[in-house]
Amino acid sequence: MNLDDACRHLGYWGTGNGDTTMITATKEVARQKIVAACDLIKCHSLTPELATELLRSKGMGVFRFSAALIEWSESELNDVKRLCVKAYKNT
Repeated sequence: MNLDDACRHLGYWGTGNGDTTMITATKEVARQKIVAACDLIKCHSLTPELATELLRSKGMGVFRFSAALIEWSESELNDVKRLCVKAYKNT
């Protein structure tokens, strides 16, 4: 494992390079999970209901957990919103 790779510990994502606040890694993992869920929706022929459930369970779970514990900036929240809108349009 590389020191810059994110790993999960007690619900937070952190890196081995001393990111003691674990905020940066947690935010990046949340963003990556939303993008991955969006890509999954595009690749599969799911019903709109199932595609929405996939986005909620795969993409939004990490964000919801981190949103209660980590302060997100307005621009970061707008980026998450943009990704979610894009994913919902794909459903």
